[in-house]
Amino acid sequence: MTAPTPNDLRAQVLALRRTQSARAVAQALNIPLGTVKAISSRAGITRDNTTLRAFFRLPEIVASDCTALQPPVAPPQPVAVTGNKDLDAVLWLRQVVQTGDAALIAKAMQAAERIKTPVKELEKRYGDFLMRESGGNTMRAVFGSIGFADLKGLAERTLDKQARKREALARFGSEQAVFAENVQERFCVDALALVPVATKGWREYDPAQANAAFDHHQDMAPHTLADCLHELEFWDALYHLRNGWDNAGDDLPEVSARRHYIEAHCLASIRPKTRDEAKAVLRYMAAHEMFDRNETDAVLENLVG
Repeated sequence: MTAPTPNDLRAQVLALRRTQSARAVAQALNIPLGTVKAISSRAGITRDNTTLRAFFRLPEIVASDCTALQPPVAPPQPVAVTGNKDLDAVLWLRQVVQTGDAALIAKAMQAAERIKTPVKELEKRYGDFLMRESGGNTMRAVFGSIGFADLKGLAERTLDKQARKREALARFGSEQAVFAENVQERFCVDALALVPVATKGWREYDPAQANAAFDHHQDMAPHTLADCLHELEFWDALYHLRNGWDNAGDDLPEVSARRHYIEAHCLASIRPKTRDEAKAVLRYMAAHEMFDRNETDAVLENLVG
C-alpha cells in the first residue's frame, strides 16, 4: 500500500481533527500525536476563525440624521366610542402608548392608575362591545379583548420596539437598508445556488446537501464552538433588530439552512476546547429552547463525549 503524500496526510488530519481529539486522530492515522498537533496548529483549525467573526458582524452604531422615526404626535382627546367611560379611556390611553414616546407613555401610565375598574372586567366589557359591533363574531370578541387593558405590557412592548428601531437605524442608516439583503444573507444564497429546492411553497433545502454546500466554503466554516455561537448571535441580533417593525417577516430559507448547519451539524461535530465553551453552548441551547429538537442528542453527545 502506497504511503500517503504529505499533502494527503495533512488533508486527512484536518478533516478528522474538526470532529475528533488530536489523540484520536493520531491513533486513527497511526501517526505521532505531535504531528497531528503541529499540522492542526499551522492550519489554525483549533483557533477561532477570525475571518468568520469579522464577516458575521453587525455594522457599528454611528450618529445618524435618519428621519425614519418621526417625533410623536399625541392622539386627540378621547371621544365616545363604546358608550362606557372607562373603556373609552383605555382605548385612548392605548393610542397614547402606541406613539412610542417615553414621556407620553409615562403620563398615560399615571392616568391609567385613575381607572378603578378591574382589568378582567374591562376586558369582559370590551369583549361584549366587540361582540355587539361584529354582529356576534365570537372569535373577534375573544381575541380582540385579550390583553386589552394591559397597558403596562403594551408600553413595555412598544418601548422595546422603539429601542430596536433606534438601534437598527443607527447601525444601518435607514429602514430600507435594515431590510435590504446584506452580504451575510447573499453569502448563504450564493452558497446554496446549486442545491435543489422544493418546487412548491416555501423554499426548503435538504439538510445533508445544504451542509455539504456550506462545508465547501471552508473560509466561512466555524473552527470552534465559540465561532458557532458568534454566528448564531449575529443572526439572532439581526432578526431582533428587524422585528422592531411589525412587518419584519421571517429569515430567508437560505439563512434558515445556514442556522441549521450551525446548530445541527457544527454544534454536533466540533469538539469543545474547554468546559467553559461546552457550558456556553448549553446556556445558548437553554435560552433558545433547543432541547426538544431532533439534533439535541447529537449535540449533547458531542459536548460530553
